[in-house]
Amino acid sequence: MPSDRQELYDQALFFLEKWDLDKAEETLRKLIELEPEFAPAWNKLGVLFARRKDLRQAEECFEEALRLDPRMAEPHSNLGNIYLERGWFDRAKSSYEQALVLDPGNPTATHNLGVLYRKTGDIGKGVSLLKQANRADRAKFRREARTSPEAKRILRVGWAIIGLIAIILFWIFNR
Repeated sequence: MPSDRQELYDQALFFLEKWDLDKAEETLRKLIELEPEFAPAWNKLGVLFARRKDLRQAEECFEEALRLDPRMAEPHSNLGNIYLERGWFDRAKSSYEQALVLDPGNPTATHNLGVLYRKTGDIGKGVSLLKQANRADRAKFRREARTSPEAKRILRVGWAIIGLIAIILFWIFNR
């Protein structure tokens, strides 16, 4: 069952990334039917409903994800987005802060909190948090690039292309 779960979850993430919301929903519902206690599936189903602007259902899915696993930071941040969309700034702030307690430095929650501060008029704090989120995102990308074989391959190919272009330019200008 765990391999089925991971396979379905990966498919759902693929469909979400491609914005194929119908296929993503079908896959997530199939996954939830197989494993109703799998909190990440509920969270992603909430993301799907949020993309469809169905805030009520999105909120219910995020709350279910948190009921199943209250230590997940992502549903807290996602709930914050729902609350922000509704203009419930105090609840949004609380959700983002809870996400950051669970996952300190989380770039998404930090960014979202920065957006909230900017919307509520604390521009300085908002910009500071947005910069902090950007730095954290870049650091996360660098860590992933160092550990991912695919990213290493892409970097090698990129440097090879740059080297080839440099050689061609050198040859052209020194004939």
